[in-house]
Amino acid sequence: MSNNNLRKIWFITRPERDPSFHEEALKALAKATNNFTIKWSGNRQLHKNYEQALIDIGVKRNSISNDGSGGRTWAALLKTFAYCYTNNNGFLVPTKVAIEILNGNNVYENIKKQILTLQIPNSYFLEKGFRPKFDSDFSILPVRFLIRLCTSSQLSYYLTKEEITFIVMTAKHDSDLNYIINEIIKFRTFSNEEKNNYKALISSKYDHRERSDKGARDFYTAHSDVAHTFMLIAEYTGLVQYDRGSDSKISISLNNIQIVLSDLNYYDMRYPFNNRYLFSLERMAEVNGLDINSYKASRYGNIKPATNSYKKIKKAEKLLNKYPNPSTLSNEKIIEILSSSSFNIAESQKISEYLTSNSIMKNLDKKFIKEVLNESDNLEFENKVGRIFEQIGFDVIMHPKVSGKRTEIDILLKYNNNFCGIIDAKNYKEKFTLSSTLASHMISEYIPNYVNYDGCALKFFGYVTCSNIGGLSNLSKISNKSSNGNIHGIMINVKTLLAFLDYCIENDIVVENRIRLFLKLIDNNTYTSFNQISDKL
Repeated sequence: MSNNNLRKIWFITRPERDPSFHEEALKALAKATNNFTIKWSGNRQLHKNYEQALIDIGVKRNSISNDGSGGRTWAALLKTFAYCYTNNNGFLVPTKVAIEILNGNNVYENIKKQILTLQIPNSYFLEKGFRPKFDSDFSILPVRFLIRLCTSSQLSYYLTKEEITFIVMTAKHDSDLNYIINEIIKFRTFSNEEKNNYKALISSKYDHRERSDKGARDFYTAHSDVAHTFMLIAEYTGLVQYDRGSDSKISISLNNIQIVLSDLNYYDMRYPFNNRYLFSLERMAEVNGLDINSYKASRYGNIKPATNSYKKIKKAEKLLNKYPNPSTLSNEKIIEILSSSSFNIAESQKISEYLTSNSIMKNLDKKFIKEVLNESDNLEFENKVGRIFEQIGFDVIMHPKVSGKRTEIDILLKYNNNFCGIIDAKNYKEKFTLSSTLASHMISEYIPNYVNYDGCALKFFGYVTCSNIGGLSNLSKISNKSSNGNIHGIMINVKTLLAFLDYCIENDIVVENRIRLFLKLIDNNTYTSFNQISDKL
């Protein structure tokens, strides 16, 4: 898609702008889909049935579209806020927060949480059917960003709809806050002519739609409705006041500033930006769709940002992010990692004790995710894949040597005391194809060399690659020719391997069961998405 056709400004699906009706929209969807048991994708009659259910519950006017487009738009609204997502089989799957709302539990607080964790991009905005796509540079929590702007004394604690439309909604990153504040301050000093010129410049730079001679006026007509929706959902959180009218604005009274800042800081620590879209849209939707009682505490507990303790823990985190889930590291391992750097033993022990004794968010490390998916060094890619398997629960040996043999496999995985598997890591950025030559090497070299390594019987072999996979038929050939089908194989890309680990972490699956679940996937098959493995877990 051309960069000119990408969204460069905030957007939100809005068949109904008021979040007060999210609950009714969910109830109507549950009714129309017979509690989410009827296939949604391509089912236009169901889409129209959903429209009727919305009419029956009182949130839609008494009119049904010919093709069910109205129902699809309402479903898009619910997917935008991660109340549900479409699975690989075309069914809508309700997330935990949707189930809690349907059960009448903490309805307001759960809807507030979905608003304040709304982000660009999200799983719905990245679906194949969503058009036009957002610019890939977006990484922002828009409602939090909007409210935080209103806490600025430089802006007198308010924003107008015009400022939101032409300035705020162009922000792509949470770190753009000071730049946007300065742009608004500058805009407020402009004459009418200067404002018109500024708005014309914004409309020509940021509008992805076909342009007309009306320029800024068309831009405002199209996007001020989105601005109004963001103002409305921000008001629903109770953190800002929305003053409607010709000079509509959102604001925060001076008496409430500290309360609002405290709430925003709480959300920033408890619900950070979710980058799981890098490896699985389904995992992203499920995590963004956790209810208020499903999230665990922040890694940093009650330590406030900018304190020396916080800075040291952040520094320690940079050292620990070489591991996919640092929270599972033992006290001794953390001390070893920190003391090998700039921390002395006493500091290393103190930080380790804090991290292991406090309630830590069990999450994949964001930096690790980006690094392993973009790793250019083949050896380091192998090491990172090994760390993922270590977090799954295997006893990992990198490049294990076999006496008298020159060939070394990349990774050997021990488990259950007397079994093992071998993994060949392939850092192919476009596509890895299991060729006959590579299959022959596995048959003649790797499997015979490690068939009984260190007293552990070889039970499986596998390939972990960076991206797409081909050559599936050779997996069975390797299995049959090397062991008469007794040693099975697997090919899995690193995105799916991360998604598997993420699923295990979120669901508090113990190490023994993580290994058991992974072994269920070893059936001479290929996995390139979480959807392909979720039914087997």
